[in-house]
Amino acid sequence: MRLRPLERSDLNDRYQSWLNDPEVTRYTETGTFPSTAEDLENYYRGVTGSKNDVILAVEEKKSGEHVGNVKLGPIHWVHRTAIFGILIGEKDSWGKGIGLEATRLMVEYGFTRLNLHRIDLGVFAEHESAVRCYKKIGFKVEGRLREDLFQGGQYKDRLWMGLLRSEYKPLRAGKRK
Repeated sequence: MRLRPLERSDLNDRYQSWLNDPEVTRYTETGTFPSTAEDLENYYRGVTGSKNDVILAVEEKKSGEHVGNVKLGPIHWVHRTAIFGILIGEKDSWGKGIGLEATRLMVEYGFTRLNLHRIDLGVFAEHESAVRCYKKIGFKVEGRLREDLFQGGQYKDRLWMGLLRSEYKPLRAGKRK
């Protein structure tokens, strides 16, 4: 898999269907309200024109297919911090390590290219596979926000995780798939 800039041609029916699929958006704050093509266009304009957000498409290496996105933002340039987010929309791509690799690459980009000091993220506490993924990369649980997220008629806990540049261990050349 590889990361590349999100392009206007990525704003298609398939991408929109991810945002309207309750299974895909189960652990996101997206998907509460139906997404339209206009919503997608407005989001694209907002993030691609921003100096405080970096969004990249996750592309499957063999097929060249756009399977999701990763984001750092908002970026706070004085404090050199950013919030990380990821969405792997193609269900056929789940469980194949694509999310782990995309997260690793985006974190590396944030620390080496953007010179960030810290990257944070929030995750549903019950989303065990995501928590494992983030821990593999080096994120540490820094707190639990009790009943912070509402989903499926009940309140759920959010874990707040962070990774400092000094804690991140970059992947050595030759270890990448």
